[in-house]
Amino acid sequence: MRRLVTDVALLSYIAKKDVDVISYSEATKACKSSSSASRALHQLIKEGLIEPRPKLIGLRYVTEYAVTPRGKQVAKLALQLTVLRERSTASKETSSGKETTVPKMRRTGKKVSHLKAPAKVIEEALEDEKIMPDVH
Repeated sequence: MRRLVTDVALLSYIAKKDVDVISYSEATKACKSSSSASRALHQLIKEGLIEPRPKLIGLRYVTEYAVTPRGKQVAKLALQLTVLRERSTASKETSSGKETTVPKMRRTGKKVSHLKAPAKVIEEALEDEKIMPDVH
């Protein structure tokens, strides 16, 4: 099953590095595996947040991924989400005095097709202006 947070992880990596173009190897670093990176890149292309661009290096073409203006907006929101999640986790650890772990979800065998991709949720929130523009 596809982890939905890889899209957000890749978008927050893009915002953190403040890049206009990302390579496949950089996406792999952000997503922890090549298969996750590939899926996340394809999802972000499908949503119009990045665009593939072939680049000639030596005698071969390498695909780079250019971040669209809308992709930059969503990436900033994904970074804010990641920062808030890290702060929440850190505050839980300090208040309890011990290290906490995220509980694993139990497999139920039910389809989760009703869930939206995190990038889509962030984009909808941006359109509704429900998310604050800057969190520091």
